[in-house]
Amino acid sequence: MAYSRRILISTLIVLVSASVAQIANKGVALVGEQRLKQLLPATVFIDGENVPTQERNAALVQLPNGKLLLASLIDTAGYSSSYQEKYSGVLLSQTAFTLGTKNFGAGAYAMGQKKNADSVVLYVYDLGGNELAQVATARQENLRPLKPLQVIAADDGSARLYLGPYYATLAGH
Repeated sequence: MAYSRRILISTLIVLVSASVAQIANKGVALVGEQRLKQLLPATVFIDGENVPTQERNAALVQLPNGKLLLASLIDTAGYSSSYQEKYSGVLLSQTAFTLGTKNFGAGAYAMGQKKNADSVVLYVYDLGGNELAQVATARQENLRPLKPLQVIAADDGSARLYLGPYYATLAGH
């Protein structure tokens, strides 16, 4: 009896482990709004300023390894025009991730965007204001709904971070 119980328990452990691994390998998945509200800080410290985040323009995703990445626009009203031009949002991640073709470690990053003709370049900064990367974006025509910031996860596990109609691919490590 004890032997068959051990076999049953061992089998269950293998099945649960396989299920967890399968879930973890599904790719990027959106996390519910309730959890986003729990985790989104009211303000973030960027380049010497404590700037409010925008809950209405924020997204929380779970990456393939089960860790979370939060993206939010920030409210720069009342800040200098140069500050407003440089920063538009923040990325907070528990783990390494890729945005476009650029790799980033776990941490907090500021982001800004500049329009060049028909494209937008996404700039990523450390919290001290030092530029870390420029990420090229692509434009998706007829995106509905069109929001200032959103993450759309596809059934194949891939995801895109959208700033309006412009996007960069988003992946976890």
